[in-house]
Amino acid sequence: MPSLTLPITEAMLAVLDVETTGLRPESGDRVVEIAIARSVGGRILDTYQTLINPERTMGAGAQRVHGISDAMVADAPIFREIAPQVLDRLDGAIMVGHNAPFDLGFITSELFIAGCPMPPIIALDTLRLARHYYPSGSYALGALAEAMAVRVEERAHRALADVCLTHGVLKRIVRDLWPRGVRTVADYLQVQGGSLSYGVVDPARVPEPIRQALSEGRLLWIAYRSEGGQESRRMVKPLQIIERSTGLYLDAFCQLRQARRTFRLDRIVEMDVVQRF
Repeated sequence: MPSLTLPITEAMLAVLDVETTGLRPESGDRVVEIAIARSVGGRILDTYQTLINPERTMGAGAQRVHGISDAMVADAPIFREIAPQVLDRLDGAIMVGHNAPFDLGFITSELFIAGCPMPPIIALDTLRLARHYYPSGSYALGALAEAMAVRVEERAHRALADVCLTHGVLKRIVRDLWPRGVRTVADYLQVQGGSLSYGVVDPARVPEPIRQALSEGRLLWIAYRSEGGQESRRMVKPLQIIERSTGLYLDAFCQLRQARRTFRLDRIVEMDVVQRF
């Protein structure tokens, strides 16, 4: 992990952006495109971009935003197949994103489904940094970049174009804040309000049937024992895994109650993935 005392101009940055099927990974939305540019001192060293088969249909609203169709990703790799390349580009780097918690949430979810733990990571959010120092009518990436006179050749709302815009916005922020004494990684973390939370849960701590149901979008049959010792059997649609001080919980839509419920993992006494008919 990079040193917090390192000047931001000397740190390896991994500027990242994802396009997705929707807005909520906890509701089953998946990544359909990822782009990463590694940069030092304001100079991009290399870029990585790929479409990804999300193993589900594209949300109509999302397709209107990024223009990626089901047909375009039909033959693309699934995230599990490109996870090593993503992790390699994040290794030893500071991740940078515009609204970075959104990207981190999806990357963490995808790595969890792929059975890969999310490594500890330092992340900077150009959205939070810009809000702190730049009055603007809109902090959407395109509008902010235009206000800052940041230009890139490709302006479509796609992952690599957004990465290039985010990189340009960060360069402008660094240029403006350096004379004010905001110079180290720690300085930038302080300006944005501290480290970003992204809910890391090691997949090895989660039973395989739950991981399979999350990965394949299937229902899960469970036998659950309540705190009072009563046992019930029900079908649930797993949404995400949550870690609390009392343990790991399965956040799921319960078919029995027709509502969203959480189930403590150590109280699920039996479970099985429901096969498609």
